[in-house]
Amino acid sequence: MDFGKARLQHYHNATGTTLTQDEFIKDAALPDKVATWHIADLEQAINALGGKAANFDCDGLRAVADLGGVGGMKQFVRTKGEYNPSD
Repeated sequence: MDFGKARLQHYHNATGTTLTQDEFIKDAALPDKVATWHIADLEQAINALGGKAANFDCDGLRAVADLGGVGGMKQFVRTKGEYNPSD
């Protein structure tokens, strides 16, 4: 899994840690640790939508959030799947 600076900053904010992009790349254990946090964070965001997300597949919403961020995923759900920015 690739993580950009913004998502790593979310990880820092959530966990109280700090690491540079270089440290992240060089430490073989960190990508797995951050990926585990990332997936749990996406699950929490999906669960927080409650019934609004009931008509969507959870795996699909994780994919939407992975590509478009949690905010993009929320907008996708709010618009009943109409929100679809270009890549």
